[in-house]
Amino acid sequence: MLVLLIIFMVAAPMLQRGVEVNLPVARSAQRMSEERLYVTVPASYRDTGNVYIDDEAIPRDVLAERVRQRMLSREQKEVFLRGDGTVQLQELMQVMDRLKDGGIERVGIVAMPAERTRGGR
Repeated sequence: MLVLLIIFMVAAPMLQRGVEVNLPVARSAQRMSEERLYVTVPASYRDTGNVYIDDEAIPRDVLAERVRQRMLSREQKEVFLRGDGTVQLQELMQVMDRLKDGGIERVGIVAMPAERTRGGR
C-alpha cells in the first residue's frame, strides 16, 4: 500500500495540465512604448463568429493571420482580450487559441471594475 501511495504521489503532478498564468510582480511599471491592441469578443460571437480588433470586425477564420500582420512591426507580441458579459469562457479560450496561432506571446484579459458591473450602465 505504501508503494501505491508513493507511485500516486509521483504520478499526480505529471497528470495535471493547466493554463500558464503570468501574475504581475510588484515593481514600478515601465512606460508603454506602443499602443495597446485590444481584441473584443462581442455577445454576437456565437452567431456571427466575428471578433473586433480595436473597432474592425474580423471573422474568426482569419483572426490569426490579421493578428500576425498587426504584430509584424511591434516589439511586444501581446494583446488584451475583453469580452461582453454573456460570452462564455469556452468562447474566450477559442479566441485565445487563435491568437496564439497568430504568434501572440502574451494575452492579457481585461475585466470591468466590480462597481460598474453591479449597478448596470
